[in-house]
Amino acid sequence: MRKSTVLFLALIAVPSTVTACEGDCIVGITRAFIGNYSEPVEHVMMTVASQISHFVPGSPTPESAMEFLQPITNAYSSSSYDGMERAIFPNFFHGKCLDDNGVEPDGCPNPDCPLVCGTPGSLVHFYSKLRYIAFNQTRHLLKDLSTPGSDTYNQVERAVIRRENRKTRKRTTVNRSGFSTVALPTKRSEDEVKKKLKNVMRNVPTWIEQVCGGSGSGDTNDLPQCNWEREMKEYILTFP
Repeated sequence: MRKSTVLFLALIAVPSTVTACEGDCIVGITRAFIGNYSEPVEHVMMTVASQISHFVPGSPTPESAMEFLQPITNAYSSSSYDGMERAIFPNFFHGKCLDDNGVEPDGCPNPDCPLVCGTPGSLVHFYSKLRYIAFNQTRHLLKDLSTPGSDTYNQVERAVIRRENRKTRKRTTVNRSGFSTVALPTKRSEDEVKKKLKNVMRNVPTWIEQVCGGSGSGDTNDLPQCNWEREMKEYILTFP
């Protein structure tokens, strides 16, 4: 994961000049975190697909079961940038680095600014908070998209039920007269599949935490696999 992160950051163009963290700086840092999380998110989605493959008729492979999750993965891809940018800028990091007397302290804007503001030095100084914001935004987005009742969840459920019904119709039995009959899908089988799907989806927030190195208990103070501190600090400070 760390190697792929370095490669991702190296592909982002660094602007020659920028005032504080705005423009290309905001775009670059937002994209960097989304790129960093691409592998953990993919791992979680593959885990979901693997679980679904156990109870979907025909026992599809986890790779083929990923097709059921396209509504979620597509929605994540289309909405992850805007949500991540807002969570970081301006919801937390914004404004000039001036103290109560209107003076810019030492280390501001770079390389290490002890005030919460909108400069690279502030992002570096408060990197533990920045890292948590990026994780929390990713977790909440995945949770929202996989929550029963959401548009994306309902689309996944319909796709799974269609597969259940299609496979059920193809099953045949032999009656006493020797004729083959088609077993129609039952409400009970649909309800069982829906229940199993809900049980799988409710684990998505826990799984992204575990992939990041957490215990899954909700304590996100230490997520070593989703830290990227050295690489991200170096990248952030490429913006003047």
